[in-house]
Amino acid sequence: MRLGIKGKTIPFSELPNSNYVFLIDFSGSMSSPDKLGVLKTGFKQLVDELNPKDRVIVVYAGQVGVLLPSTSASEEKKIKAAIDKLGAGGSTAGAAGITTAYEIAQENFIKNGNNRVILGTDGDFNVGISSTDDLVKLIEEKRESGIYLTVLGVGGGNLNDHMMEQIANKGNGNYEYIDNAAEIQKVFVHEKSKFYTVAKDSKIQITFNPTMVDSYRLIGYENRKMKDEDFEDDKKDAGEIGAGQTITVL
Repeated sequence: MRLGIKGKTIPFSELPNSNYVFLIDFSGSMSSPDKLGVLKTGFKQLVDELNPKDRVIVVYAGQVGVLLPSTSASEEKKIKAAIDKLGAGGSTAGAAGITTAYEIAQENFIKNGNNRVILGTDGDFNVGISSTDDLVKLIEEKRESGIYLTVLGVGGGNLNDHMMEQIANKGNGNYEYIDNAAEIQKVFVHEKSKFYTVAKDSKIQITFNPTMVDSYRLIGYENRKMKDEDFEDDKKDAGEIGAGQTITVL
């Protein structure tokens, strides 16, 4: 048996206008093709899928800087050329890059629109704030701005999967791991509507019949467990669901 919930499916052409900040890690640890190469391919495919009225900003996280100011998604060649300029090298000031991306997203905020930072990285942050707890606190502060966070993890070895899943969760967003061309298509093309949130702070509670179920255990998602009193409190942060996204509950 499998039980799940699915976000409302909305045609991509009918989604509100989007303000995207592409935050791409181009530090030395990202030099392999399965990291920066995969991200560049994916982001360029996403550009092809955007609505003309959407806006795109490209920020790089290594030594932090803005590669492309807010640009109409209709200028595909200009956006792709900016992405192509990225080459791996240097250290990763991840927290500084995140802070810059949120500030720029706020400056270009679209009221009643979809405002989102999309971070692509292996999570090997080695300059400035780097502990998971400190990064989570930073993201919890930033999410109050109404800007969502999507985190895209790439590569292996030094991949900080736990940290990236945590900050995506606390940033009212989602985390995806990408390691091949099929995953690029899945995330950036087939499931692109997930970049628009249709349900915020969603919670599911399951109660087993004690006469039928003697015991059970949770496998995975332990970091998303909630106390009974927190479940009833609508002020507590919970999970977000994107348009057309299916979430497995049981």
